[in-house]
Amino acid sequence: MITMYRMACVVVLAAACGGARPGGSSSEIGPGGMPITTIATAQGYPINIVGDGSRVYWTNHLGGEIVAGSPGGAPQLLAEHQDYPLGIAVDQTDVYWTTLNGGTIVKVAKSGGKPVTLARGQFGPTGIAVDDANVYWTNTYGGTVMKVAKAGGTPTRLAARQAAPAGIAVSAGIVYWTNHGTSPGLDDGSVMRLPQAGEPMAIATALPDPQGLAVDAGAIYWVNHGDPPRLEGAVMTAALDGSAATVLVASQHGAQEIAIDDVDLYWSNELDGSVNRVAKRGGRSMPLARDQQRPYGVCVDGSYVYWLVYREGSIKRIAK
Repeated sequence: MITMYRMACVVVLAAACGGARPGGSSSEIGPGGMPITTIATAQGYPINIVGDGSRVYWTNHLGGEIVAGSPGGAPQLLAEHQDYPLGIAVDQTDVYWTTLNGGTIVKVAKSGGKPVTLARGQFGPTGIAVDDANVYWTNTYGGTVMKVAKAGGTPTRLAARQAAPAGIAVSAGIVYWTNHGTSPGLDDGSVMRLPQAGEPMAIATALPDPQGLAVDAGAIYWVNHGDPPRLEGAVMTAALDGSAATVLVASQHGAQEIAIDDVDLYWSNELDGSVNRVAKRGGRSMPLARDQQRPYGVCVDGSYVYWLVYREGSIKRIAK
């Protein structure tokens, strides 16, 4: 469920997280009256986040770092000097990520240690996902979808000639991804499905810059960022076979990333600075946070919703 961002190729000097501080401040209050807690600050432009139920892990995009964090504890630096790390995924033992400029797919043990490069020479690797045996990723600049064994080896190309593939997820051996679309309009985006045996098929087309996506046992969910200049997007869903594509929430502005639990889905809106929730079955959406400075990655566990505030360099959470 990890995506590519238009600003990602801008070269700036960013603060590293070597001076990162644990959070714990609850000075913010969400629109529903719940406190918002900052669990880490002084991060180097955090962009994507994932959790395993006990800790969260994120990429500091311009800071070049992979970090693990838990409420009340100091962030743990798992890797540094990465060349624009972007997408991130975890399994029981390891953390995996893409480096947008470095063109690599890398992993490291959750406990720390020496990072292992699984693939090199990729052209703009962005989104990343894992299953029991393999690592999957999108090459946004190269227009391909790839996989490699977790133990390493020769990467396999699953799809080519895609229109800037971005977010990716895998479930029951089926790979799903979003295609941003073609510049400058980004109004011909799509959501794709690749079964274990067969060719890629489009679940939905003519979408305005689809970004993050997530999959459960019954459906696929994604957000449309919106095409420029208004960036008016939506939260959408479809059946796993690609049928019944439906808008769950319309008129979202710069929708960026998405996460799901058993009942609800959660997403960030970059343009209006909000983090939101809606039931998977649809209904009235609810803002969990407002006035965030470019919220990007979102993840959820049994108790909390977490998100990254890119410009502020912080990681925040709110009780579900």
